Amino acid sequence: MTDTALPQRARAADRWPTALALVVIAGAVTVITLLDREVEFFGPAIATMAGIYLVAYADGRPWTAWPAFVGLSAVVSVLHVLRSLRVLDVDPAVGMTVVLLPLWLWGVLRRRFTDAGTFTLQTAGMAGFGAITLLCAAAQPRLGIVLAGVGFLAHGAWDAYHFVVDKVVNRPWSEFCGVVDLAVGTALVFAAVG
Repeated sequence: MTDTALPQRARAADRWPTALALVVIAGAVTVITLLDREVEFFGPAIATMAGIYLVAYADGRPWTAWPAFVGLSAVVSVLHVLRSLRVLDVDPAVGMTVVLLPLWLWGVLRRRFTDAGTFTLQTAGMAGFGAITLLCAAAQPRLGIVLAGVGFLAHGAWDAYHFVVDKVVNRPWSEFCGVVDLAVGTALVFAAVG
């Protein structure tokens, strides 16, 4: 007689990134529902997500996506606070897009370009997600919310690709980020059309 409960529990425990993502989604949906600041908060997050991948890629250790998430979230939070206090009149979307360049240069200095395919993909991600972030900031509010939603959904596809190839970031990160991106992106699009 075999015990099948242990493997089933182990498989459920392996889904901790999805469980953590559900907590983050609940917070994001609360912000979308209660505050009328979707573009202000979620536009810069697109560049932040691209930055997390650039940190892990430049560092060469996929698990560093997690501390990069904490660090870059702190950076965007400081930009929001400085702007709200009128200490620094820089849109956090612009600030986070600017942050992508030194992160990319860090990868260049670490000679990560020797893996040409991955380097090209990460460079394209930086440019594409940075452009979406800037468009969110420049667009009218409703269009900006749609663009933020599309940016999140596009990043969800980015996460899914990285989950499958198991490169740049570790699978728990790409699972967590992908679940968050798909749910928040959908919520943003619904908020824009609703």
